[in-house]
Amino acid sequence: MSLGQRVSPDSFVYREVERLYRIAFSLRPAAADRWNRELYKTSLDTLGGLDPKTGILRLSETRVLLHLTGSVLPGQMDDQSEALATVLHEATHSAMQIKAPGEPNAVWTEHSRGVMEGFAEVRTSADFELFAKRAGYGALAFGDPHYPGAFAATRDLMAHVTGPAYPENALIDDACRGPGLLHFDQFAHAVVANQLNELTHRDRPTQQAVRAQLIEPMLHNYWPTLPGASAATGRMVAREIRSDLDAKVDELRRHYRLTVPRLVGGPTPASERQPTSSAARQDTLDGLRFLASQPPPTGAIIHRPQLGQGTRYATPTVNAHTRPGHSPLRD
Repeated sequence: MSLGQRVSPDSFVYREVERLYRIAFSLRPAAADRWNRELYKTSLDTLGGLDPKTGILRLSETRVLLHLTGSVLPGQMDDQSEALATVLHEATHSAMQIKAPGEPNAVWTEHSRGVMEGFAEVRTSADFELFAKRAGYGALAFGDPHYPGAFAATRDLMAHVTGPAYPENALIDDACRGPGLLHFDQFAHAVVANQLNELTHRDRPTQQAVRAQLIEPMLHNYWPTLPGASAATGRMVAREIRSDLDAKVDELRRHYRLTVPRLVGGPTPASERQPTSSAARQDTLDGLRFLASQPPPTGAIIHRPQLGQGTRYATPTVNAHTRPGHSPLRD
């Protein structure tokens, strides 16, 4: 597929895109930067996308680049909002590490593609007003997400797992850095911190095994196609995940004989921490045996998809013939 026409680095629109990227990165600092600084304009029916192999960024000439003027244009505010949201969305993908070598809780299936797109939309929504203000487009407001199903499911799930001990803004910060294949593990960490906080003092293998069990109920079969689904479908998926996740939390709480979650931001007082006696160590071993009897989150791996392109289409649709595990919204 043709990339389109290369945009000269000396042009105003190139400098504006690069300026917006720097602002987006300043809001959520991250070590990665996968854009290779090549920009192409395209006339295809897409808002834009970052090529995960080459690092080339493509943006729609008429739907994005035309509206990046550096200031608000009366009568074009909706179009400008869409253009800025596209840049912020792609900057989120660009700043995020994708792979997680050696991490047993990485999810290599297409579920991660769905949650990555949903998260990029959630981050875009959360930061849009500040982003627009710092960029000189202060009167603009975030419009409708372009991945409504993935956005709704991810937003609702994030609201359910976060709390005082690990708030939503902290989860967004961590998810912005990635790796994208550990988004579900990051959500599981939020569950442990807020609902199973007595386990935060256990050894690392125990915590990792607990998170693996929390990941399982989050791997809904609809995640791969949620980017092309409706908001209602996303909310339905979130409801089902919340129910299964709550059941798993109760199961783990009963197994470890935990009390009601503390839901506080600070560490557990020393007087209330788990003892380091031989009985406690045996309880940890029993927990590992219990968790080892359950399937790991990566047990359903079929293949390793190409992740992180982040293509945004102007009018997402669901293809009636879409295969499970295939996103209809990508090049």
